[in-house]
Amino acid sequence: MRTAPIILAALLLNIFAFITIVLRPKLFKVKLFKPMVWNFKLSLLPFFTLVVSIILFISLRYISTISGIMIIDYVGLVLFIIGLVLWLLLLPNSGYLITELNLTHREMDENEVPIWYDIVSILSFSLSGIVNTLVNIVLVQGVYLIYLDPSSVSELKLIFSALIINVLVSVGIYFGRAIRFNSWDILHITSFFKKLADYFSKRGNIKDFLLFVLFHTTFFMLMYMSFGVKNYFLYN
Repeated sequence: MRTAPIILAALLLNIFAFITIVLRPKLFKVKLFKPMVWNFKLSLLPFFTLVVSIILFISLRYISTISGIMIIDYVGLVLFIIGLVLWLLLLPNSGYLITELNLTHREMDENEVPIWYDIVSILSFSLSGIVNTLVNIVLVQGVYLIYLDPSSVSELKLIFSALIINVLVSVGIYFGRAIRFNSWDILHITSFFKKLADYFSKRGNIKDFLLFVLFHTTFFMLMYMSFGVKNYFLYN
């Protein structure tokens, strides 16, 4: 898998974005915008959740192979599936960074901080979230290839799986931005669906939701295609 370009891009963008966030108060004598730091940390959480799940799965499968105890392999599979569900709930936190482009944090210090600084900072911040999302897709598709015959993987399957993930990510971003849901709100099922029903009962919200998901999914898929992510797994 030729994944080095996108992993390097994610690493550099995350480092640069974080530096611009922590340097902002030092350079211009303003307060640190803590919600942005929190969102940055949340954007990395899906990646680490997925990596831990993969390592645990592979480790338990290896132990099962050398010990001959098959139950360990089944336990590893169950834990991996649970990890994937948790990962999917957390993944919108990565793409959510794109919503920071509204520059709302400038409301409290727009006179102190030059606009050019925040443009570069927030643009890199948002791009880091986008690329973090793509890296997560790469990892999931990579695991899929490891445990299935690589020759059976087609370009259509890769694009379709990325499309499904990006639709779910876009839905999650909308829920977070418009309804102010967090990933863990799904644990309170009754309250979750009540808020959902109340929100979509208001005129215009369904249209807004559909347009948001359509345009954001299209954007994420364009980024997926532009980075050539599917080509990391296709061999001539």
